[in-house]
Amino acid sequence: MEATIVRQPASFRLRADLLEGLKRNAARENRSLNNYVESVLLDVVYNEPNEVTKAAIEEAVNRK
Repeated sequence: MEATIVRQPASFRLRADLLEGLKRNAARENRSLNNYVESVLLDVVYNEPNEVTKAAIEEAVNRK
């Protein structure tokens, strides 16, 4: 049996163009806006790049 995930309602004010882009991306993936935004945020919060990736990012940034 899986544990229940507790979700809390939240309200955010976003730029209109950002919200429209999120809606387009969600529709492209045939997902609800809420599901799409939650998955993007989960990816940002829980998928930190490893040391090799961080070094490659740093190298790419410093080449500018």
